[in-house]
Amino acid sequence: MTNYDQFHDGWLDGLLIEHASVQVFVSTEEKQSYVIAASGVVALSADGFKAGNIIFEVLTKQQDDLTLQDITESYGLSAEINDREQAQKLLGKARERGLTVLQINPSYGATCILLAESIDLLPRHEWAERNLVAATR
Repeated sequence: MTNYDQFHDGWLDGLLIEHASVQVFVSTEEKQSYVIAASGVVALSADGFKAGNIIFEVLTKQQDDLTLQDITESYGLSAEINDREQAQKLLGKARERGLTVLQINPSYGATCILLAESIDLLPRHEWAERNLVAATR
């Protein structure tokens, strides 16, 4: 598990969802802007967005650290027996595929949890330059 401490008391600025890619826009308390770029996203749950979403913690977990709770939350499943059985199957598949979970827990406002093939952290200016070049091709 990796904890990105630099985002404690920072902000979850928003999401950009394009097919199986999700860009999560975050900022540090010092107003340094980043993008967490997730590709091959298979599940996403985000809610509670308000003005000024303050981050408590940003975590990633690799396949061996994934839990049933990670799967339940990212797929939006309930605690009912059928959903628990489904979550157990999905957990096995996620581990087989080597998926990673990104979890953003709030002090105030939005939560976000997603399950993806890869997750990269980029300074926002670098992400913008890469996407500007790609858009002009």
